[in-house]
Amino acid sequence: MTGTEIYKRTPTYERDARSIRIHAPQWKLLLAFDGQRTLSEVALSAETSFADAIPLTQNFLDHDWIAEEPITLDQYLKRAGAKDISIAGAAVAPAVVLHEPGKDQPTPATSAVPATPSPAIAHATAPVHPPPLPAATAPVPVAALATETPAAATSRRVMKLSAVVDYLTSLVGNISLGQLLVYRVFLRVPPDLLLAEDIASVHLANDTSVIQAERLQKAIADAVNAVAKKALPESVYAAA
Repeated sequence: MTGTEIYKRTPTYERDARSIRIHAPQWKLLLAFDGQRTLSEVALSAETSFADAIPLTQNFLDHDWIAEEPITLDQYLKRAGAKDISIAGAAVAPAVVLHEPGKDQPTPATSAVPATPSPAIAHATAPVHPPPLPAATAPVPVAALATETPAAATSRRVMKLSAVVDYLTSLVGNISLGQLLVYRVFLRVPPDLLLAEDIASVHLANDTSVIQAERLQKAIADAVNAVAKKALPESVYAAA
C-alpha cells in the first residue's frame, strides 16, 4: 500500500455491520473510508498513523468490509500532487510548486493626473506638524549597550525548510505521500509571507532555504499543527 489507494465500504460490510466487533479506533478508521479520500487522507482524518493504518486496512480487506476503487492516471497524479514521471523520466519526485512566478505580482496601475482636491479634502489631508522634540537626554553608556546586544542576538533563530520537509515526510515514511502532506501544509500558509521570503516551491531533497521571518515561521508551525496534528520539533530551527 502506498497511501494513494481509495477504498469504500462494501455490501458485505452493510450486511454484517451490526455483528462486527472491533475496537473504537478501528471503527473510526473503518467508517472514514468513503470512496472519495485516499488511504493517507483517511488515516489523517481518523488520527491514525500511516504505519498503524496499513495492517488495519488489510484486515478490513480480508473481511471484505472495504474494496479498492480504481482511479485514472489523471486522478492519481492530481491526488499525489506529482507529474507524470513516465514522460519526464524523473527519478526524484518534483518540487511542490507553491506559486508560479509572475502570477502573484500586482498589475502596475496606469498613471493619472491627480485632480485638484476640494477644500474639505485638502483640510483633512493637510500635513500634521510633529510636536516639538523633547529635551536632549544623557547618552546611554556603551557598556549598557554591550550587555543588551548579545541577548537580542541569541534570541533570534531561523527555520530550516529542508528540516520541515524531512519531518513531514517522516510522519508518513514515503516520499510520494510526504510530498502530498507538504503540499497540503504549505497551501495553508499565506502566499504573501512565502513570497516575501522568495519561496515559490519546496523541494523534497537538497533544499537549502532558510526562513528568518518570525511571522512565516509561526504560520508554517500553525499549518503543520492544523494538517498533521503535530507540533514542529526544535530540530527544524537553528541559531541565526
